[in-house]
Amino acid sequence: MTTQHHPQAHRIARAAALLAAAFALAAGCDGEPPAGHEKRINKAVGVASFKITCTRDLWDRTSHPEYGAESFDDAKPRKLAGAQGERGLVEITLTGTQLVDYLDQLAMDIGGSLFARGEDRPMAQRMYAAIAPVVDRIQKDTPPTEVPVATVGDAIAPAGPEASPTAGIRT
Repeated sequence: MTTQHHPQAHRIARAAALLAAAFALAAGCDGEPPAGHEKRINKAVGVASFKITCTRDLWDRTSHPEYGAESFDDAKPRKLAGAQGERGLVEITLTGTQLVDYLDQLAMDIGGSLFARGEDRPMAQRMYAAIAPVVDRIQKDTPPTEVPVATVGDAIAPAGPEASPTAGIRT
């Protein structure tokens, strides 16, 4: 069930989000978003689609589908083929408005807002750090040549040839 098909559920979720924001302000939780967040939101909203490549558990921990204010029900992670799939990476495609909601959720977790999940802060920071530079490169009112992609798939670089045990030793 998505909120698109149930306007009353959408209104209730929005009201709950506004109430939560009011409580956060009253409680003194400033939840400062990362620098440049508002500018990123303004760019993200105009994107038709945005892809994120990461592990499934990183997506699940940072997307918070249980909060329900804006659901990512239709943003299903798709397992990738080849070497990326072997490393457990998935691809998630978001619309611009979903990207806005996701960036806001990450910013809340980073900034320590009232409903932030503190244990997820490092994951939210890593995900935001991967997405932000991609969004920053988006040029408003410019037709896209490709779908923007942010990737969190760190790996160890292949090692070069092993040094000889006698390298650098003069005889």
